[in-house]
Amino acid sequence: MFFFFPYATDAPIYHRPIATIGLIVANILVFLAVGGGPTERNSHLWLAWGAGLHPFQWVSSNFVHGDFFHLAGNMIFLWVFGLVVEGKIGWWRFLVCYLGIGVGQSMVEQILTLPLTGANTRSGGASSAIFGIMAMAAIWAPANEITCGYFAGLGWMIRTGTFDVAIGLWAAGFIGLNLLQLLWGSLTGLLHLMGAAFGAPLAILLLKTGFVDCEGWDAFTICRNGRPSYSGELGKRRAYVEEIAKRRERDDAVRADRREEFRRLLTAGDAAGAQRVRQSTSGYDGGFPLERNELFQLAEGLDAAKAWADAAAVMEEAIGQYPFGTDGLRIRLATILAGRLDRPQEALDVLDGIDPEMLSAEEGALAGRVSRKAREMIAKRPPAP
Repeated sequence: MFFFFPYATDAPIYHRPIATIGLIVANILVFLAVGGGPTERNSHLWLAWGAGLHPFQWVSSNFVHGDFFHLAGNMIFLWVFGLVVEGKIGWWRFLVCYLGIGVGQSMVEQILTLPLTGANTRSGGASSAIFGIMAMAAIWAPANEITCGYFAGLGWMIRTGTFDVAIGLWAAGFIGLNLLQLLWGSLTGLLHLMGAAFGAPLAILLLKTGFVDCEGWDAFTICRNGRPSYSGELGKRRAYVEEIAKRRERDDAVRADRREEFRRLLTAGDAAGAQRVRQSTSGYDGGFPLERNELFQLAEGLDAAKAWADAAAVMEEAIGQYPFGTDGLRIRLATILAGRLDRPQEALDVLDGIDPEMLSAEEGALAGRVSRKAREMIAKRPPAP
């Protein structure tokens, strides 16, 4: 005796299998509610042949099963192929695809069997919809693998374990098996193949229109370029990470050297040179941070060196980092903005951040003069067109 069941896949899963689990639960609940069949009590849920068109049955027939083993087999396969397909497109798109395949196949089946009046035949089960989902998985991830558990028993000898099968090979095997069933006269094989015939073009349409990204693992890309290599991708990723690490080491070394040069120049009173060193390091992961005293010393040095633009930028940085206790620096910044850089509105904005009650009489008078001058500059400017 040999029994196997697929339960996992190595295909990348970007969405949780919400709809897949929901469909499994729905099928189980319907089975528990109506039991096996078709019976007189639940026959209206099964797809009737040769008895007219019944759109409700196009949906309901996908949720009824003949017995427990019919249900269990279908749900196992729905789980593993649902993982692959829903994992790529999300729950609501997967649900639309699954129901679209099931309803479409049931509709065509009932239409084709209309001439069989009095046949008293009914069909049901999720198999056709699952074959459609399997076909989609085979097109989107043929080289990815399904992991199967197995149980083999011969007398007292029992073996259990797992094995992996490529999704494309799995799908080809089951399609081939159902073709043989069809040749032997089994209509079950035909109904399964009809489901696959709905799923395959749907998968191609979603792939070609960009609704799904298979990252080079789809059947068409593999036919053109060959199977992607996990080891190759991992190697590229490892090389990239190593290069980033080396680049950061180099940047850290450069920053450390420039940091020492900055301190030397600032201590020697060359604020302009220190600022140039600092600016040259900004491309190395943002440069190096300054301590509070260094920032204020740099601002004062640039002001004394009449490097107005750099002085204003450093003052703004200092005020931004240390907003409290900087009223004097704000007044000096406003003086530079209005008197040296012709930016009176910005000067007024800086002065607005000062609490007048915290200023000395001298600072208040200076702030007032700068404010009046900035307002005069603005008033003399022609209005904007």
